[in-house]
Amino acid sequence: MRMTQLCLAAFLLLLPSMGKARVVEKIVALVGSDIILQSEVEERAAPMMADIAAISNPAQRAARASALRRQILERMVDEQLLVQEAADLKISISSEEIDRSIEQIKKDYSLDDTQLREELHKQGMTLAAYRQNTKREILRYRVINIAVGSKISVSDADVQSYYERHMQAANLQVRASHIFLSIPEGADTATAQEKEKQAQLLLHRAQSGEDFARLAREYSEDPATRAEGGDLGWFGKDILPKPIEELVFSMKVDEVRGPVRADRGFHVIKLLGRRAQDPKPLAEVRDQIRGQLRQREMEKQTKNFLTELRKKTLVDIRM
Repeated sequence: MRMTQLCLAAFLLLLPSMGKARVVEKIVALVGSDIILQSEVEERAAPMMADIAAISNPAQRAARASALRRQILERMVDEQLLVQEAADLKISISSEEIDRSIEQIKKDYSLDDTQLREELHKQGMTLAAYRQNTKREILRYRVINIAVGSKISVSDADVQSYYERHMQAANLQVRASHIFLSIPEGADTATAQEKEKQAQLLLHRAQSGEDFARLAREYSEDPATRAEGGDLGWFGKDILPKPIEELVFSMKVDEVRGPVRADRGFHVIKLLGRRAQDPKPLAEVRDQIRGQLRQREMEKQTKNFLTELRKKTLVDIRM
C-alpha cells in the first residue's frame, strides 16, 4: 500500500512539468504522406523577418509576414514533392557531396571556415541549416536534371535559327545581376502586392548603397543565380523576358532599377556592364547558344513539372 502511495505521489509531482514540456506542433501542410510544421516555416522565415520587423505600420507588418510565410511554405511544398520524386528515382545525397559543394562555395568567395560561419551568422543561419539547404539544392538539381533535363533537346537547327535572328543582328551585350522574388502560383492580389513591397524595399536598400550581390545572396529566390550574387552574366537581346530586357537595355552601368514583374515574380536589377562587339562565328558560340536555349526551356518545363507533381499528389495547405 505504501509503495502504491509513493508511486502515485511521484506521478502527481511529475504532472506539472509534463504539462509544461508538452508542445503541440501545428501542421501547416500535407504533401502526400509527409507533413510540414509551422515551426519549420518559422525557422526558414527567420533570416528575412528582421526587415519586416522594421515596418512601423502593424497591419502592413502583419500582412508582409503572412505573405512571406505563405511564399516559403509554397517553396517547401515544392521541395517536398521533389524529395518524394527523388525517393521514387532512388536519388540520395551523401555528406561527401555536401562537403564538396560547400568547399567549392568557400573557394569561389575566398572564405575560410570562420568567415563562412560569420556570414551565416549575419543571415541568422547555422552551419547545420546551411548544410541542409545545400543538400536541398543538390537534390533539386538532380531531380530536375533527370525528370526534366533528360527530355530537353536543342537541335542544331534551333541553334542556327537563333544565331541568324539574334547574334548576327545585334552586337550589343549587357551584364546584369538581379534579385528575384517569386509570387506563389495561384496567389491573390494582396500577396502579389506584398511581394512587390518587399522588392521595393530591397530596391531602396540597394540604391542607398548596400552591396547588391550580398542582398541577392540573402534574399533572391532564384536558385540558379543566388549563390553568384544574382549575376546573370553577359547576354544579348531575346534572352530574358521582354519586360526585363526592355529595362536592362535602357539602364546605365551601376544603375539599380525595378521592381519589374515578369513571369513568376518581381525582379530588382543592377546593370554591371555594357559592351558592343562584332558577332562571333557560329562555331565559337554554338555551345553558348545551346546552353542558353536549354536553360530557357528548363525553366519553363520545371514549372510545368512541379505543377504536374501537385496534380498527382495530395497537397493540403492549411496556412
